[in-house]
Amino acid sequence: MDTAAQTIENVRQRLEDPDGVFFTDADLVRAYNDALDEMSEASEIRESSVYVKRRKWCAYIDLRGVLPPNALRVTAVWNPNSSRWLDPTSVRELDETVGRQWEANVGTSRWWWMRGLWHLGSYPVAGDDMSPLRIHYSTMFPHVEESGGPVTGMSSRPNDLPPEFLAVVEDYMMYDLLAERKEVKKALGFFGSFQGSMPNLRDLGENRMRRDRTPKLGAKR
Repeated sequence: MDTAAQTIENVRQRLEDPDGVFFTDADLVRAYNDALDEMSEASEIRESSVYVKRRKWCAYIDLRGVLPPNALRVTAVWNPNSSRWLDPTSVRELDETVGRQWEANVGTSRWWWMRGLWHLGSYPVAGDDMSPLRIHYSTMFPHVEESGGPVTGMSSRPNDLPPEFLAVVEDYMMYDLLAERKEVKKALGFFGSFQGSMPNLRDLGENRMRRDRTPKLGAKR
């Protein structure tokens, strides 16, 4: 897989600006990071997880300070204590199916939902069980810095991005930079190519996550 530096150099050559007359290194790095941002949000291909301890007799976990600033959305919850994935639900669904006193029910948690931006709920309430849940979430790709180290520097590679989609990064960079150079027709062509690739990347991410969360091939969660 190409490094950030290799991808940026490919774009520099395609722009026919090898001497940096129009675009500086900073311009190219900014366009590269913008491409990663767009791909992250459009596909949610990059995922991570964290273990979070529950509070006694409390239905909610406050995720502020737990999830990183570049987190996009909670995607799944695993209960190690029961060795099962929790099913997604909502407060409205619990009100309608269990009744308005559902927070008084204690047992092994089987459902999860988000309330607001930061509070993750689980039902039934786990009582005095403080064992952690594993929270899976989609996240942005880390940005590249001109002077960064092995993880964020020009020699880094976008983890979780399939190699065949590196060309899509170049498409977005070409769109971004050509638009800045007011070559609108060419820019729109590259943007159309970028958008056309997003459904495939999104499907790839969703299928990968579905396989990861199914105990055996063909089984239902």
